[in-house]
Amino acid sequence: MSTPTNLGNDLLFYIKTTETCNLNCDHCFTNGKNGRKIYFHPESIADWCNRVKQYQPNANAHFEYHGGEPFLAPIEDMWKFYNLTQEHWPNATYGITTNLVHKLTPAKLEFIEKVLDNRIGTSWDPEIRFENQKQIDLFESNIKLLLDRGCTIKLFVSLTRDCVNIEPIKLLEYVKGLGVQEMDIERVTSNGLATKNLSVFPSNVEMQEWFLKMHEQMIEYDARHWFHNGFMENVYAKFEKGFTKAGTFCRDCEQKLFTINADGTIAGCPNSAPTDAWGHVMDDVATSLNAPKRCGIIAEELSRDPRCYDCPVYKYCGGDCHQLAWEGDVCPAPKLLMKELASDKY
Repeated sequence: MSTPTNLGNDLLFYIKTTETCNLNCDHCFTNGKNGRKIYFHPESIADWCNRVKQYQPNANAHFEYHGGEPFLAPIEDMWKFYNLTQEHWPNATYGITTNLVHKLTPAKLEFIEKVLDNRIGTSWDPEIRFENQKQIDLFESNIKLLLDRGCTIKLFVSLTRDCVNIEPIKLLEYVKGLGVQEMDIERVTSNGLATKNLSVFPSNVEMQEWFLKMHEQMIEYDARHWFHNGFMENVYAKFEKGFTKAGTFCRDCEQKLFTINADGTIAGCPNSAPTDAWGHVMDDVATSLNAPKRCGIIAEELSRDPRCYDCPVYKYCGGDCHQLAWEGDVCPAPKLLMKELASDKY
């Protein structure tokens, strides 16, 4: 039996409990309501995750329930996966990314408190996700309910064209008003429904200008301390702490991240998991991890566009996420912001 040579020590497992969703967002990397209406098999998926441990006995793991909408799956199956993996990963942490446009039943609230350590992630954008005011009200009331119960919430903002048309400070004020403790910004990738709705994509120029404006307005309004702004803090860390590989800038996601689709197929990045699977939970772990397709994706992630090496902020940026494409001579990274931070003004 071969031994995998491309496996990190801090592992992240995205566990897709289903491929379908109660929403149908145009920018989503899944197929929304049209995703396959299947549910994960907790025993076989937990078994594969546990078998990974034999190759990295000292590895740490985080398991993120994902989808589709993960809470569409039977809650007892989510508990079962937790219990089965705890036997082998006693120090693992668990999380969930849910749209919160559904009723938070007592069973869900108990799961959030006991399995997820009273932490969740949820997603948001200004125009696409919610079909009506009723859904907005449900989302915001669920936020309040969870906060009242002492839950820590990270709001993942989808950076659609609608979003970059908002003044950054208006977005920050809205997030502050929600009361969530953390925010992150997710750029849209060319996967799933997004490939059929190209109008949702902002241009690279628009994103670069928007991130720079957010920085300027955070200074003007003293907004940095309002909540933890993950994307911006990852950029600031490059200049304040010399840590250049936080978040999407790490360029080793495919070596430490696994997405297990609801049908048991395995991939790396969750955005491309439905189409870029390289293994299955019934396979031998080493065979899966050494699969030529996985090795090819890792090699692609490690490579850079040659133009990166001539960039004045490459030593800080490192090339950004390999899932994001250049547009002509304009890269997808927050280059204008990094140039500003690299100047004497910072």
